[in-house]
Amino acid sequence: MAFNVRPFNHSPQWYRDHCLAEDGGSAAFRAMLTADMKFIEADIDATLCYAERVEDYATMWNAILSGKEKGANVGALQEVLEREGQLGYTPQEQYSQGPFRSIARIMKRNELSGNDVREFLKWTAKNENAKKARAKKKRESDDEKKKREFGEKLLKKQLFV
Repeated sequence: MAFNVRPFNHSPQWYRDHCLAEDGGSAAFRAMLTADMKFIEADIDATLCYAERVEDYATMWNAILSGKEKGANVGALQEVLEREGQLGYTPQEQYSQGPFRSIARIMKRNELSGNDVREFLKWTAKNENAKKARAKKKRESDDEKKKREFGEKLLKKQLFV
């Protein structure tokens, strides 16, 4: 997997906000929801779509917070709520601060569209990848050269012995 699933990821509200399709959308979304449902010992009904599973998750979440169920540590649930409540957690907060604000100003000043920036980022990534590939190829050729030289030295020593 390309993504890392924590033992406990998100609140039911986060899942409601990010469940873009009945099948849950991305594989990361589905994996996180399933892991969280296992963590709080919620019933994972395979016949339900992911949007419905979020509601089962919310029911169990609320039961644990109210003390009716003991599926998970209440502290872990509260930690998730605190993490999601921190400034900068939502995309609106993340992209309105720091370097993103500067990028927005530069785009506006130079009349660059989102497509222009996207193409620039693709071009930059392509150049970086080409640079890495050239460096790797050079390292490999240097390693081969060193091995060849070592083999030649070893062969000379064996001839003189």
